[in-house]
Amino acid sequence: MGRYDRTDLGAYSLGLLETAEAARVERHLAACQDCRREVREFEAVRGLLDHLVQAKST
Repeated sequence: MGRYDRTDLGAYSLGLLETAEAARVERHLAACQDCRREVREFEAVRGLLDHLVQAKST
């Protein structure tokens, strides 16, 4: 796959993109294994951070 500007991947993984932007990223993700892996990594980090925040507040 050609070069892709990955700046939206982090925002996508946080659910911060508008519907049209998210759809554009999803179309790209359907064809790009590297970006799917990067989104999974962002989501894993987010999960760890969410867990730390929850643990700290209890």
